[in-house]
Amino acid sequence: MNNTLPAAKKSRVSAMIWGNILALSAAICWGLNDPANKALIPDWISASGVALARIFGATVIIWILSLFVKKEKIQHGDWKLLWASALMMLGFVYVFSLAFNTASPIDIAIILTFQPILVVVINAIFKHEHVSMLEIVGMVVALGGAIMVILSGGKVDSGRLIGDVYAVVCAVTYAIYLVILEGPSKRYGTISLMKWVFLFTAILASPLIFTMHTDMPIFTHAKAMPWLILGFIVLFPTVYCYLVTPPAIKMVGSEVLAFYQYLVPVITTVVAIAAKMDSFHWYQPVSFVIIVAGVILVNYAKAKRH
Repeated sequence: MNNTLPAAKKSRVSAMIWGNILALSAAICWGLNDPANKALIPDWISASGVALARIFGATVIIWILSLFVKKEKIQHGDWKLLWASALMMLGFVYVFSLAFNTASPIDIAIILTFQPILVVVINAIFKHEHVSMLEIVGMVVALGGAIMVILSGGKVDSGRLIGDVYAVVCAVTYAIYLVILEGPSKRYGTISLMKWVFLFTAILASPLIFTMHTDMPIFTHAKAMPWLILGFIVLFPTVYCYLVTPPAIKMVGSEVLAFYQYLVPVITTVVAIAAKMDSFHWYQPVSFVIIVAGVILVNYAKAKRH
């Protein structure tokens, strides 16, 4: 008995350490993702080009990885959920890329922190989950922060506004994706699940191939850097983050993972300003604090209710 207790404690500590490492690494990848996309879109490649590279590239990589894991049989009733989640993933990835045509990478990162609030709203609407008054207050607070970003601190620019609206659509589609996939994610392994989601997303994305143009600079200029950036986007913010998030949640919990997500806009801001692809505005840190305060308030209200 004396030997098993330390071993069990050591296992928990190891899981906690690895869970934090995975959560932090995912946050870093997502934080770098926004400046990476902005570096490519639209100067080097179109939004649809980046979206297709992410979807088809991730599909090939995850199917190769699936050859090394045990096959799982998908229940008949879950196939429609996988198709629905694939549709939402396509909406998220494609519209996310479109946002970088005009929007600030910092604004996009800040707006996407609003996504946990949308999950609560969607669950309340479609799953009829009870929402307390404190949760509603938190939602309103977070919404105020998102609106501040969209209105660019009172100085509305039409191009930037369109990009920010795209970012909101991204947050909505990703929130729906999470709600749809919540059930299947508890029944299947990550790779077994994601290989089908990405395959179905690739099928749905196939018509976008006809929007591609071969005369884009990434194809006509012999430079390695754009290809390296595109490879990073496919390998890390897409494949790596999608695969490590579920085990990270199991190891440290969704609350800890959410904490690391708050680092994403900070990392994006530092990189975007350092790379001189964006400038710092007073409303960005203010709106970020407001959104995070609203999200924390909602999480506190949910914990108190349960």
